[in-house]
Amino acid sequence: MEAKAGDRIAVDGKKVGQAKRLGVILRVNKGLSGLRYSVEWDDGTSSIIAPSFGNLTIEAGKAKKKAKPASKKKKAAKR
Repeated sequence: MEAKAGDRIAVDGKKVGQAKRLGVILRVNKGLSGLRYSVEWDDGTSSIIAPSFGNLTIEAGKAKKKAKPASKKKKAAKR
């Protein structure tokens, strides 16, 4: 499966026991050296990665919606 912008991505940890990194693909760059994904991670950071066998999972079109800030309701002052 080829990834596209908006797909969710999960990258395995570098060491045993390390958690997966989860994010959203912002852009797919195709070049002579292969594919590169521009990714915004769930922790707010971003990076460019080159996929290789066995280290990532792609979930098509399941981009996580960003949470809207809670609205502040003003309470009417009782007099």
